[in-house]
Amino acid sequence: MRLYPDLYGRRFAWMLADLLMLAWIYLCVKAGLWVNNLVLQLDALAQGVINAGKTFDSWIASFNQGIPNGVPYLSDFLHRTAAALKIHSGDSLISAGQAGSRGIHLLALILAIMVTAIPLLFAVMIYAPRRARLISDMRGVHVTLRRALARPELELQMLEILAGRAIYTMPYNRLLEYSRNPAEDWYLRRFEPLARAELERHGLSVDRYFGTRPALEA
Repeated sequence: MRLYPDLYGRRFAWMLADLLMLAWIYLCVKAGLWVNNLVLQLDALAQGVINAGKTFDSWIASFNQGIPNGVPYLSDFLHRTAAALKIHSGDSLISAGQAGSRGIHLLALILAIMVTAIPLLFAVMIYAPRRARLISDMRGVHVTLRRALARPELELQMLEILAGRAIYTMPYNRLLEYSRNPAEDWYLRRFEPLARAELERHGLSVDRYFGTRPALEA
């Protein structure tokens, strides 16, 4: 599979574009991770609530274990107080902290995905179709030429087909970059300049398929 054009200028441009796309992907992923870590810092608040609940539970347990037994009235009063404290224990704080922690982790994941995916998707939707079209065009022309040129007697006909495509599909100002008089070249069957124009539009060179050809004179 051909990934880059034959023409050095376009090859360098597409290589640079690929590198920039890879750099953009890297930056999007890094931005997503940075946002994820930033939001996860809020988890310290949830962990603080959880730890407060655990501390409160340990205080109640210590208080209950420290109540002396056998002291008239006092022991019963303290046991009733410990039972009342258990109703308002730290379990509710622990549950709230755990729910908050799960919510923070979910929010961090969602924001990280959004920060990574939205700009990345936007860039890929613009870049990927152009890149795929370039590869598809080069492959199609390459396969067509290779199959045709497997029979040397078709070389001139292939040049004529390429020249015809250039005349009928390319803007006139582009044609004039390759031929001073495209109509005259076509009439005199000088197909090389026009075929060169058509192939270079797809990033390919005449020399690769037809050997060294005379270039257009100034």
